[in-house]
Amino acid sequence: MNLSLFLSIISASLLFSIFKYFKKYNVVILNAIVINYVIAASLSFILPEETKSFEYAIQQPWFPFTILLGFLFIILFQVMAYASHQIGIATTTIANKITFIFPTLLGILLFNEDWNYIKIAGFLIAILSIFLSAEKKVQLPSGNSYLLIALLFFGGGVLESLLNYSSKELIAPGDVSIFFGYLFSFACLFGLLFMLLKHRERHPFPTKKDIIWGIILGIPNYFSMWLLLESLKYIPSSSAFPIANMGVILGSTILSVILFQEKISLKKGIALVCSILAIVLISFYDSLL
Repeated sequence: MNLSLFLSIISASLLFSIFKYFKKYNVVILNAIVINYVIAASLSFILPEETKSFEYAIQQPWFPFTILLGFLFIILFQVMAYASHQIGIATTTIANKITFIFPTLLGILLFNEDWNYIKIAGFLIAILSIFLSAEKKVQLPSGNSYLLIALLFFGGGVLESLLNYSSKELIAPGDVSIFFGYLFSFACLFGLLFMLLKHRERHPFPTKKDIIWGIILGIPNYFSMWLLLESLKYIPSSSAFPIANMGVILGSTILSVILFQEKISLKKGIALVCSILAIVLISFYDSLL
């Protein structure tokens, strides 16, 4: 497995563990998310060796995509939070994780990436793993629940597909970090607008606690996204996205056991075995023939 993808998986797994602390310490999630985008955007502009001007950025073909993606980031977060409350965490989690279908198919159909029956088998096992990894029974959707699931599934799929397309077709090798700098900046801007609108409904402004946890969240968030796009330089997207998804299931479960002493049920144990098997089949499909 590529080192960038491996480190991206670790960073993304940390995000899930950090979110678990939000409930424990009564962190206002939207506030922490906005602060997180401030930190992630700052890292995007600070860490690259070469500083590029705003005039340079707005002339790049990827710049309009940062606005759209920033908007999708904050909108999907709001939909996810609402869906978790309305239709349950398990159903929401499945709708959110299964979106890797979109960039995977995009890689195969649009970019002519390699595939065979072993890779398809890994793909199907990955989907099975997602359903098995749900911590509660999946609630059958009814009424407006279908709309929420559709928004999560297609919205997340569009987001990941746009990231994949931008990486393959629009972003120069040295522009990955600045691309995320503007993406996170626009996500922060839209998040602030949501915060101000919700403040009319007595939504609190960020406290010191929200700011601290937002900073903690922003660091792995930046590296999880930047490293994922870096890995696409070396790994086909039809492999990278499923592997990343399965790796996060595996990594977040291990961290839950270590940090929160959570017990692994038989169902979740099977999901982890499926995740590992899917990673092996998708990663080494060409050498298993």
